[in-house]
Amino acid sequence: MTEREQTLKEKLTKYSEAEFDYIETKDITRAEDIDYGCTGIYMEGTIVYLEIKNLPYILKESGRRKAAQAYTMMHAVITSVIEKQQGVFVNCFSPSAFLIVFPGKEESNKEAVKCAMRISNALSETFMHQFSDIAGFEFAMGIDHGHIMGSKNLSDNGYNHISWFGSCIYKAMRICKECARPFYIGVSGSIYHNLDEELRIAERRILGIKKKVEIWTKVTYQYENVKKHLYQTNHKISFEEE
Repeated sequence: MTEREQTLKEKLTKYSEAEFDYIETKDITRAEDIDYGCTGIYMEGTIVYLEIKNLPYILKESGRRKAAQAYTMMHAVITSVIEKQQGVFVNCFSPSAFLIVFPGKEESNKEAVKCAMRISNALSETFMHQFSDIAGFEFAMGIDHGHIMGSKNLSDNGYNHISWFGSCIYKAMRICKECARPFYIGVSGSIYHNLDEELRIAERRILGIKKKVEIWTKVTYQYENVKKHLYQTNHKISFEEE
C-alpha cells in the first residue's frame, strides 16, 4: 500500500469508527461550532426546494454564461426576499436548485409559503423583464417540513459548505418535480393543512362578482411507492407584502 493510500485508509477508518455526533439547534450560526468530519448540525424546519426547471434548455439555447447568470440572478431574488426573516438561510443545493430553510416547528410553515409566493411574484411579474432574455426561463418550488442534518465538506467556519440530508428535502424535491406551469408552488398535505385561511382562500372577481375561492389544487402523486396528495398553486403575493 502506498503512502497516499495508507493516509486515505486511516482517514476513512477514523470516520467509519467514530460515532457521528451533532449539534441540535435552529440557529445556523452554530455551524461555526461543528467540526469538519464527524460532527454535524441538526435542526427542524420548513424546506423550500426551488429549481430552475429547464436548465438544459437554457444551456442549449443561450449557453453556459447565460445559465450561470440566471442562477446568480435567482440567488439575488431569494436572498432579498428572505433578508428580513430572522434565522432563515439559503443553500446552493445544486447547479439548478436552492434550499431555503426556515428553522422552527410548524409555525415556520406559514412564513415559508409566504416567502415562496413572494419569490414567485418577483420572478414572474415584478422582475420579469430582467429575466426576459433568458430563453424559456421556468421555475418551480416544493415545500415540506421535517428534520435535516448538515455535514461540513470544507474545514472552514462558514455554513455555505454544508451538505444537507433529510427525508423532507427529498419529498420537497419530488413535489417540485410535479409542479408544472401554471403551478409554481407545491406543498405537502401536512403543510397545506397547517395553513391559515389567508393562505388558502383568496378573493377573486368571477363574472363581475367578488367571491372567495380556494387557491390550491389537490393532486395525487406517488412518493416511495405510496399514493399521496400534494397541493399546488400559482397564487402570488407582492414582493414587499408582509
